[in-house]
Amino acid sequence: MTTTSRVPAVIDGLVDFFEAATGLAAVKIVDGPIVTNAPLKEAIYVGYDGDPDGEGQAADVTQEWASIGQRARDETILITCAVVVWRGDTKVRPVRLRTYELLAEVENALRADPSLGLPPPTVAAWASGQLYQSQRQSGMECRIPFQIQVKTRI
Repeated sequence: MTTTSRVPAVIDGLVDFFEAATGLAAVKIVDGPIVTNAPLKEAIYVGYDGDPDGEGQAADVTQEWASIGQRARDETILITCAVVVWRGDTKVRPVRLRTYELLAEVENALRADPSLGLPPPTVAAWASGQLYQSQRQSGMECRIPFQIQVKTRI
């Protein structure tokens, strides 16, 4: 079977990978956007930036030929993810610190197995992120949308 992209396998792999990470055992791992009115206390979204008003872009992909024979392509994938931490009070510091603790656990999981269990050559790493802090009527929220870059060959 010919594969046009590893995006679906990478997203599935990241969800499974984070669900299995011991440092993220108490955190809700969400595949894409979630439909709920109740805020999650701690969540990691895969294929979603955690912004209910955002555009919902899950991935960005580029490909180029891997060799002269045009039988394989190198694929670079950027998967949008987010760490979101909410607390029902207005204290900013503990929420921000916890958000970065969870991001560190994501990075640790990626460093432990950058292949995500996918066929070689596959290498995944944290690429970039931004911190958003907001006081909502329901309490303090910190959100770090970030991208995981995956380089692979199909």
